[in-house]
Amino acid sequence: MPAATPSRLVRPLLVASLALLAACGGGGDEGTVTTAGDGAWRITPDGFGPLKAGMTVAEAATAVGSAFTLAANATPECGYAEWAAAPAGVRVMIVRDTVVRIEVTAPGVATAGEARVGDNEGRINSMYAGQTLIAPHKYTSGKYIIVTPPADTMHRMVFETDGQKVTEFRSGRMPEVEYTERCG
Repeated sequence: MPAATPSRLVRPLLVASLALLAACGGGGDEGTVTTAGDGAWRITPDGFGPLKAGMTVAEAATAVGSAFTLAANATPECGYAEWAAAPAGVRVMIVRDTVVRIEVTAPGVATAGEARVGDNEGRINSMYAGQTLIAPHKYTSGKYIIVTPPADTMHRMVFETDGQKVTEFRSGRMPEVEYTERCG
């Protein structure tokens, strides 16, 4: 076998470098986001960045790029999943091996429209004008602001408030996104 020469090493190193660059999100559009850790993924009615309601746990692991495992107290019927790079305050509800909703309980994660925990109700209502339904909160004096995107009957975003500010929000598929109770 001939010794490796610099020219024989260039092609494999170039291929490996391009693969690494693509995996890290470089080399593409400047707006491409491939990790949740930098806070660039956004919540949409159907998910969180590449993580979408309707995915299996295995598909979710591929989407987030790391192990995506059910929490220790999860049951097959309902539980939460975790992954190493998940931003603080993000929880993913799983029902029968399927992602059904993403919950946000901290201000660090935003919707595609930049809504966050801590925003006032008026901002949410004006941001999603014509798409909201307001309902009284089941357990507090706050409200649920339910956002139904145009032409989408399967997904919602639900903002919970204390009567003035957003305390948490979630997105996902119907009917689980509108459940007031959590599991696990």
